[in-house]
Amino acid sequence: MKPELKQEIDIILCLMLEDAASDQQIARLNTLQENDPEVLEYSVDFYLVAAVLRKSNCIPLAFFDTQREIDEQFNQLKIFAAEEYMAPAIDAPDEDPQENLRCVNDAERLPVIKADRSKAALFVMISSIAAALLFFVSIRLVPEREEVAVVAETINSAWGSGSEVFIGDSFYNTDEAKVLEAGVIEVEFNYGARVVIEAPAKFSCKSGNLIDLEYGRAYSRVPKEATGFTIVTEDARVVDLGTEFGVQVNVDGTVELHVTKGKTSLIAGHTKKQQDVFEVLAGQARHVSDLGTSVQEIELKDTAFAQHIDTKTGMIWNGRKTINLADIVGGGNGFNTGQVEHGIDPGTGEAIVLGPEHTYEVPSASNAYHVYKTNPFVDGVFVPNAADGTQIVSSLGHVFSECPKTNGHYFARIINGTTQAIGGGGPGLSLNNVFYGTPENPAIFMHTNQAITFDLAAIRKALQGAEMARFRSICGVSQTAVDFGLADVTVLVDGQIRFNRKNIQKGQSSEIDVPLGERDRFLTLLTTISEGKQVPEGYNREHGDWCLFGRPTLDLE
Repeated sequence: MKPELKQEIDIILCLMLEDAASDQQIARLNTLQENDPEVLEYSVDFYLVAAVLRKSNCIPLAFFDTQREIDEQFNQLKIFAAEEYMAPAIDAPDEDPQENLRCVNDAERLPVIKADRSKAALFVMISSIAAALLFFVSIRLVPEREEVAVVAETINSAWGSGSEVFIGDSFYNTDEAKVLEAGVIEVEFNYGARVVIEAPAKFSCKSGNLIDLEYGRAYSRVPKEATGFTIVTEDARVVDLGTEFGVQVNVDGTVELHVTKGKTSLIAGHTKKQQDVFEVLAGQARHVSDLGTSVQEIELKDTAFAQHIDTKTGMIWNGRKTINLADIVGGGNGFNTGQVEHGIDPGTGEAIVLGPEHTYEVPSASNAYHVYKTNPFVDGVFVPNAADGTQIVSSLGHVFSECPKTNGHYFARIINGTTQAIGGGGPGLSLNNVFYGTPENPAIFMHTNQAITFDLAAIRKALQGAEMARFRSICGVSQTAVDFGLADVTVLVDGQIRFNRKNIQKGQSSEIDVPLGERDRFLTLLTTISEGKQVPEGYNREHGDWCLFGRPTLDLE
């Protein structure tokens, strides 16, 4: 709709609410509504808001099937009105009357309606309107069956009554309540809110900004344009005021609200007479019981809900602030789904399971970069060696210009930890008398002349935009290694050195703390033989270089 036309309609609608519109203006609006569906829809929205603020149910009855849904719309808009009333006044710029009336014929010039600068006056004015609403009493303008949300992601979902729901399937406002018996789904509502629902759960999507949760767990992420998204339960309702929050409805009817960002309004009470409204802010949580008459403060469970899921990678993120890179090396998604002693051969780019055949041979390979297709969070692997020419360190061709020359030999592959006694050393891996390579203390076991590049953009995508603050780890040569180890450890971001420690001996270690920016794409961990290393005759030059990265994590903001 053109701005000039919208302003003309606004003026006429406001005059009609005050019973001040002329016959010509009413005829003009009727003509526009008959010939332009967009004008008609805009007019209905205008009067719907006015009707709810006036506590009239004439228009909501045309849109909803139950009194409960009508009451919910009243509650929501009353909260918005209160927010507007309490907000500080904002001076509006002076308007040019001639500019406002440019779209109106000279013979039908309308009086200019200027914004009242008082929030209180605006609130009173809006709350007083009702007279013109009867125009819409008998008209049902919204289809009985309307698509209000779609399935965006799903992991291992199973549904009651033998039904199946797939990515891209729609939910309608008239659907019977769905029963999610297993798995997790993510639903995107028409106004932009995204809700992760965990089984077991029973729910129905009532509008593009409202879900009825009979039981189960739901975590909502609400963008600014969807402010007002509401989760309805039997005895409580939660209205978003710009936030992220989780709601758990138990089978006994009790409700928990956990707010991780922004703020919400909690309306507790089974009937109107019993209802109380509470403002619940980020970092706070409430427990609702006894038909909504009891509301108690409880401890926030900021990692108790699935907050993001990714179908492609199987990632279910519950708000934890660290991603385990060793777990990714082991075939996982960074949240303890990988397997210990699984890893990748840097000379071939193939996934492997550590076995005897890997612990006695010392293969060699070129410095070719191998794109890894098994796990999207790993971009690729390689055997670093500038003697073979330019060292590529990413699938986009980033170059490590300061890569040293090595002999191209490596040992045991890139592994998600180990508890084995291998190569005459061991058992396991340790630094500073702490054992690494276990689920409790994860580690990437990476003998010299091996490198792996992680795709930070792929991780961000799976987490739907979550940003990383830094990479942290402890690196060194294991105390359990055989003698003569002397290695260099390097960390690259997009081919540029961010950390480098040379001449690390058996049992020595260093802390790594590399800040990451939103544009950083590739993180490369690299181990090489120290320049000038000497070993006794009969030993391979890389002998004893049992490098490891202990607790290698990406910290999320």
